[in-house]
Amino acid sequence: MIAYLIYDLNVRGGTHKQFLKLLEYTEAQGEPFFIVTRFLDFDKTYPEFRRYADRIRVLEEERGSRSVVARVARTLRARRRLAEMVSDADVVNIHDCGFETLLPAFKGKRVVWQINDLYYVFQTGVSASSRQSLRNRALKRIILNGLKYVDEITVNVTKNAERVKRCMGRDATVLYCGVEPVGITRDINETFGRFDSRRVNLLSSGVWFPYRNYEAQVETVSLLVSRGYDVHLDIIGSTSLAPDYVRKIEEMIASRGLGDRIEICGMVDEKRFRELHERADMFLFVNVDQSWGLAVFEAMSCGLPVIVSESVGATEILHDGVDSLFVNPKSPEAIAGRIENLMDDRSLYTRISDTASRFHQQYTWDKAYSAPMLKLLKKSEK
Repeated sequence: MIAYLIYDLNVRGGTHKQFLKLLEYTEAQGEPFFIVTRFLDFDKTYPEFRRYADRIRVLEEERGSRSVVARVARTLRARRRLAEMVSDADVVNIHDCGFETLLPAFKGKRVVWQINDLYYVFQTGVSASSRQSLRNRALKRIILNGLKYVDEITVNVTKNAERVKRCMGRDATVLYCGVEPVGITRDINETFGRFDSRRVNLLSSGVWFPYRNYEAQVETVSLLVSRGYDVHLDIIGSTSLAPDYVRKIEEMIASRGLGDRIEICGMVDEKRFRELHERADMFLFVNVDQSWGLAVFEAMSCGLPVIVSESVGATEILHDGVDSLFVNPKSPEAIAGRIENLMDDRSLYTRISDTASRFHQQYTWDKAYSAPMLKLLKKSEK
């Protein structure tokens, strides 16, 4: 029996798609499993999770005093409840962050931890800092001590394997994510018609966090407008996890008079998701130091040329100027330049669009991720 753990099932993101595809593959192979999460809302996550409603166990979070003693007591109680919850599992597969302080609950189990992004206390990438609070140092020590309960670590890109080795002293197996084609066909002549009129529809996607670097996208739109382009940018992604950051970007949009050019769409249903990809001319993913970038490959499957930050993990398997265009994420001037290149050079646009639309065939979810992960989990079962 496999226990699959994910912190929140109340949002749609790359980790949740990865988790869902593994569940579907495990079910297809006839392997028994159940799911543990701390937050559940079927209306806010992928609708396919509803089919597993009778397999989901919710470890509800306690609320109360923020004192150190109270927090420690809550953590110890959560460990006991989680240990009971997974008592019938042979192997535990943790997905990303959220269970770091509860690792002792898995004593006696085989544990495989999929780390898509290191927990912030390890201060890598966008979390890097020269100083760390006493609380964060203590939390880091708790996590490192809990690693003795973890048998295998998997990651989605090589740079994360290097970070796990450096920060945790553990080797990690790299399992790339798969790509699920969105399944739409765009009319490239409509795109070229817009370009003839100096118009362009841009699209970006991702659950809102500061590392999404939407500031650079706002600045890019402002820059293009100043050069006489008619630009529209749609941004897909849940805004609930970083409200302060969302307000910052909303104020930035308003201060530059771009309210009619940039739309924060929030989470969207499948119909709206497809519509936004159909009307887009190119896709921006200029995050600072994100580990992977599933949205990049979904956009590519639609034949959208993608402009990708040099620092995201997706560049490990992409090729600048062939199936995508790489860019310095902190340079709106460079981002705008890439957009203008695609608008001015139709042969470049067509070549990248065609290559991108076929890329997903190399990385199906079953072949790239789910099959090797399930094989590892079955190997880990006692």
